[in-house]
Amino acid sequence: MESKIIPFYCPEDKWIVKSCDCILYDSDGKQYIDFESGVWCANLGHSNDRIVKLMESQIKESIHQGYKFCNHSAESLSEELQELIGFENGASVFLSSGSEAINMAVTLSQHFSGRKKIVKTDHSYLSAYGHGQISPDNENMVSVRLNDMQSIEDIDFKEIAAFVVETGGASFGVVKFPDNDFINRVAELCIENNCLIIADEVTTGMGRMGKWFGFKYYDLLPDMVVTGKALGNGYPVSAVTVSSKVLEGFAQNPFRYAQSHQNDPLGCAIGLEVIKTIRENDLINTCLKTGQYFSGQLELLKEKHPDKIKEVRARGLMLALELNDGTDGEVISGKLFQSGFVVGYRNNVLRFLPPFTIQTREINQLIETIDTLLTD
Repeated sequence: MESKIIPFYCPEDKWIVKSCDCILYDSDGKQYIDFESGVWCANLGHSNDRIVKLMESQIKESIHQGYKFCNHSAESLSEELQELIGFENGASVFLSSGSEAINMAVTLSQHFSGRKKIVKTDHSYLSAYGHGQISPDNENMVSVRLNDMQSIEDIDFKEIAAFVVETGGASFGVVKFPDNDFINRVAELCIENNCLIIADEVTTGMGRMGKWFGFKYYDLLPDMVVTGKALGNGYPVSAVTVSSKVLEGFAQNPFRYAQSHQNDPLGCAIGLEVIKTIRENDLINTCLKTGQYFSGQLELLKEKHPDKIKEVRARGLMLALELNDGTDGEVISGKLFQSGFVVGYRNNVLRFLPPFTIQTREINQLIETIDTLLTD
């Protein structure tokens, strides 16, 4: 059947009919273990029972509200996020996608500072459009090399509205993590030059790296935190949560923004249930323990195939297996899909961000298959 979808990307010729926990089913009845959580969204597993029940209940009450009303779910979710982040007397806005939320955070930083330029690291993606889009026409985005101290010293931070830090960029397949010294120095420069710090936690938030947020690995409290993806466990909801300092700036210099699904009760109710589920099931700790096991198995693979594997990188359940130049990672990735495993691939790196509900037996199946492919 000829697809009627605009070909912005090229999926496999497979038709999904069901998603359940870590397993995807195609129209031929074949099963796939999803080591990507969709697009890094389904941290609780696909079609999680608690989220489905919450959705069924909330749909009967209210899905969408418009601009004349407030709703308790949005207020409560903002309070929860502030508590998790460490903000007091801050506030949030809820949108639909991570790209929207990043662009909103950057827009606010430009509005309050009167500056246009933003700084990001070269391993982070930021946004599908707007301020974070990677384009030669985006003259206001300054990209610095990750962990390169000289790269940041060369920048005049007096011209910078905000530094957007992503503590575990996965979009380019690299899954690399900033050094403490690098983050500390950037934070110093931001504070000295009245430049805001925006934590992009769209991928790294909601426990993905074994803490609620990736920035918690550093001595850092951002001015704004952006969440998305796993906040809705697959349902499109995102958030910009700001500190009291930013909120005071907003009061002094108002900014109007309105879009159709801003602060919708359904998305916010889902976000609340996601946080509640993670807490009650101790899934942050589960993520850490499972991630340690997974990374250990990848390290054993590296020891067995030192000529094929260059490096293992991992933090929680964000993992990468970088292959040596002589090993064709694209071929390996394709054969893994044929064998029933959905993994990420880019730049000769195999990427794994599975749901927190992934089992050791499923990890072992993947490891054994990679071992066989590397041996062959």
